[in-house]
Amino acid sequence: MTVTIDFSDPAVRANPYPIYAELRRDAPVVWTGQNWLISRYEDIIGLMTDERVSSARAESIFQVLPAEIQSEVQPLRHVLGSRMLLTDPPIHTRLRNLVTKAFGAQSVRAKRPRIQEICDRFVDQVIGQGRMDVVADLAVPLPGWVIADMLGVPQADQASFTRWSRDQVRVYDRPGTSGERIPIMRQGQASMLEMKTYLEDVIAARREEPRDDLITYLVQAEEAGDRLSTDELVIMIIALLVGGNNSTAHLIGNAIFTLARHPEALEQLRANPDLIATAVEEVLRFESPVQATSRVARDVIEIGGQTIEPGQGISLLFGSANRDERQFPHPDELDLARKPNRHLTFAHGPHFCLGSAIARAEAQIAVQTVVQRCLGLELISDHADWQEGFSFRGLKQLPVRFKAA
Repeated sequence: MTVTIDFSDPAVRANPYPIYAELRRDAPVVWTGQNWLISRYEDIIGLMTDERVSSARAESIFQVLPAEIQSEVQPLRHVLGSRMLLTDPPIHTRLRNLVTKAFGAQSVRAKRPRIQEICDRFVDQVIGQGRMDVVADLAVPLPGWVIADMLGVPQADQASFTRWSRDQVRVYDRPGTSGERIPIMRQGQASMLEMKTYLEDVIAARREEPRDDLITYLVQAEEAGDRLSTDELVIMIIALLVGGNNSTAHLIGNAIFTLARHPEALEQLRANPDLIATAVEEVLRFESPVQATSRVARDVIEIGGQTIEPGQGISLLFGSANRDERQFPHPDELDLARKPNRHLTFAHGPHFCLGSAIARAEAQIAVQTVVQRCLGLELISDHADWQEGFSFRGLKQLPVRFKAA
C-alpha cells in the first residue's frame, strides 16, 4: 500500500491531526513512494532505539539536487553531516559526552533569573500598548538572546544569529522540487559560512582570553583526554544556535496560541501558577513544535506487517505519536495537569534532545510571564498563519490583545 499526503498543503498544515489519526488506524507503517511514515507511539519508540536504524541521514537532503549543485554546497553538506544530531555511535557518543554537562538541569537552574530578566525586558516593551505579536515580540527574540547570552556573544548580533539559523533550518524542512530547493540550499550555505567565520573568530578569542561562557566551556571541555577540534567546535555551536533559535521559538508561540484558544485553560494556569511545568509539557504534546524526524534503515526491518529495506528513509511522526490514544487518554483534549506525559517532542533514546532543559526553562518563564502580566489575553485573528515546512511547526505571527496587570 502506498499513500500520498501533501504535508505542504496549507489545509494539512493548519490541522494535520485528523490525518495522523487515520494513519494510526488504517496505515500505521506506510510507504509514500519516497519514504516510510511511522505514526504509532510504540513503533516510533522501538525504532528510535533500534540499532538497525541510522541517524546519519544528511546525504538524503542533498540527493534530489543535480550533481553540480551537490558539489557547490559541499561545505553545507559537511557541516550538516557532522552535526551530533545526524551522527551515530561511536561519533555521537563521543560528542555528547563532551558537552552534556553544560546543559544539565543544575546548570539551567542557575540561568533562570537571567532568562526571567531578558523575558521581562521584552514584555516591558509592549505591555503599555495592550497588544503584541507574540512571535516577533517575544517568541523569536527571547531564545536568540538567551543562547547568545549563554555563548557569550554580543546581543547586538542576535538578529544575525536568528537570520542565519532560519536560513539553515529551511535546508532540511522545506519540501519542493529540485529547482525550488536550489536557492534554499544556496542561501542556507551562505548563512552557514557567515556564521562559521564569525564563530571561528570568537573561538580564537576565547582560547586567548577565556570567559565564563558556553563557548569557553566547549573550548575547554574534555572527556578522558579528548577535546573538540576547531571544526567540531564550530559545528557544535552552529547546531546550538540553530536549535536554540528555532524550536524553542515555535514552542513559546504554540503555547500562547494554544492557551488563547482554550480560555478555560488560560485562566486555570493564571489561578494555579504551579501548573506551569506540566502545562508546558502538555503543549509540547498537544501542539508539538517538532512534528517529525527522520532516520535511514541500515538493515531489513519488519514492522507493522511491512518490510523496510536497507537505505530507505523513515519519517517518525512525533506529532502523531503525541496524540496516540493507546498512550494518552483523550489525546485531543488539552489537560494542563496531565500525568504521566511521555511525549516524544524531545525524541527518545540516545538522541534525546540535549537542549531540553533550557527549552523547558525558557518556555515556562515566557508563558508564565505572559499569562500573569497580560490579562484578558485573546487572539486578534482566528486565522493561524503556520510557517511552511512540515518537520517544525510554528506560527509566522501571533497578534494578541490584552490588558496590563
